[in-house]
Amino acid sequence: MNTVLRGRDGLEVVVSREGPFTPIGERLNPTNKPRLQRAYDTGNWAYVQRDARRQVRAGARVIDVNTGDPHHDIEERKMRDAVRAVQEAVEVPVSVDSYTVDVLLAGLEVAEGRPIVNSVPFEAEYMDELLPAIAEHGAAMIGMCTKGGAAMPENAAERVENARDLIAAAGEHGVKPEDIIIDPVCLPIGASDTYGPGLIEAIHILAEEDGMNMSIGLSNVSFGLPNRRPLNAAALLMAIEAGLTAAILDMTHKETRHAVLAANLVHGLDEFSSGWIRNYRDEEARKERLEQRRAARAGKAAAPPPAQAPTGRAPMEL
Repeated sequence: MNTVLRGRDGLEVVVSREGPFTPIGERLNPTNKPRLQRAYDTGNWAYVQRDARRQVRAGARVIDVNTGDPHHDIEERKMRDAVRAVQEAVEVPVSVDSYTVDVLLAGLEVAEGRPIVNSVPFEAEYMDELLPAIAEHGAAMIGMCTKGGAAMPENAAERVENARDLIAAAGEHGVKPEDIIIDPVCLPIGASDTYGPGLIEAIHILAEEDGMNMSIGLSNVSFGLPNRRPLNAAALLMAIEAGLTAAILDMTHKETRHAVLAANLVHGLDEFSSGWIRNYRDEEARKERLEQRRAARAGKAAAPPPAQAPTGRAPMEL
């Protein structure tokens, strides 16, 4: 199954098991990021745009935009401005991300191309208001395997049942299965020994039996644990092997980027290993530039003070 996304100028990203994995850049979420929060609050869109471009250079194929303001009327304005700013800076599709319907609709109003709406919980009131707008706009959506408010699925069977019910309900509003990316709900695996196996099993079932595209919030897997980046990378590889086709993650983290590139390469989705080799060359070039800057700073610090210019006066007699 192919879920087709498009950027402002028609750049197409296809989410599919037959194509490369789709990294959705997560960095434009102000949670625990005071500098980004200030940029949103003050309208410093140049800062937001720099981060969006950095994520795309690192390999993000979609940019998630989350303005995270608790005052919904303010967040609506921020979301419109943020989506416009990101689309000016990068050509990839955007993901409009909020827990509030009005904010999602505000972002959808100004989103060009074919964006993602992230995310849609399996709640009748929420879906009745949001899904018709998604269908009218021709957007794609990320649908969560939650049911009845904030209730989280406990095991694979609940995730699969909720996903199938959500797909059926979305169809009643004109949203096709190929326009839905299922979020099987990644819970912190340190909290329960069942969360990891339940996630992987649900991904496998929904991929093999239903052919669904799926995305997770990768950082959730390691929440509360030390040494998070290697754990995230290992979990991502297992999820991709089970059938995961996208994830909201940070491609500027080397461990995550290597996992995505390795998965594409091993699955035969990186022609002539070009992506893997290009990333290696880019990383080596960055190392060299960093070493040159360090050497320049060290040389400047070790340089003797400049000699005093002669004054033309005789030395003072003591």
